[in-house]
Amino acid sequence: MPIHLRYATEADSAALAHINAASFSPSIFYQNAFHDVTYSALYTLKYARSLQRLIDPRTHNVVAIDTDTGTVVGSARWIIPQDRTEPMAEISEDGQRMAENPEQFIPVEVKQEIYASWVNMTKESRKKHLRDDDLLLEYLAIAPDHQGKGIGSQLLKWGLAQADTLNARIYLEASVDGYLLYSKNGFEVREEFNLDFSLLGGNNTGRYIAMIRKPTP
Repeated sequence: MPIHLRYATEADSAALAHINAASFSPSIFYQNAFHDVTYSALYTLKYARSLQRLIDPRTHNVVAIDTDTGTVVGSARWIIPQDRTEPMAEISEDGQRMAENPEQFIPVEVKQEIYASWVNMTKESRKKHLRDDDLLLEYLAIAPDHQGKGIGSQLLKWGLAQADTLNARIYLEASVDGYLLYSKNGFEVREEFNLDFSLLGGNNTGRYIAMIRKPTP
């Protein structure tokens, strides 16, 4: 199954939203924060956010294409500090309207305290560890039926090459499931966080790891 990487377009937004929702739904955070949210409502939120990111000049949305079928099977969203003022992709007027305020699509069924605990954790971690000239990997997601085939490594290595060219660090927040991939590729632990969702009306504790990779000469 040959894989081709390219920048995302508006036409990819449906696939991006589906892969994001499907790949992260089994996570402890999603099972708690979005437990009562329908797939349709979660998909709409992810669709709007993908459109918003497409028109952000600093955001590089990279998709992995299965060249045998032409389908999107994975994606990564990189924030790369730069002086660009033009977006990486153009979107339609309808897309622009959705992209103006994706937060309006947050489902009312979302557990707000749990959702806020995750948002606050990432904000605090980035205040401590993320520098202005760092690259940020916001997320890396692979379609569930294509996981374990090395697609995540290909998407990650795209960003590693960008960082090395810029002589810049990369920052990310890893889940326990994603930790091994990142540690194998030179990322080092800076801090670990535990979110006890049972204190907020949920179940279980989520463990997250702030990681940094230094550039390779």
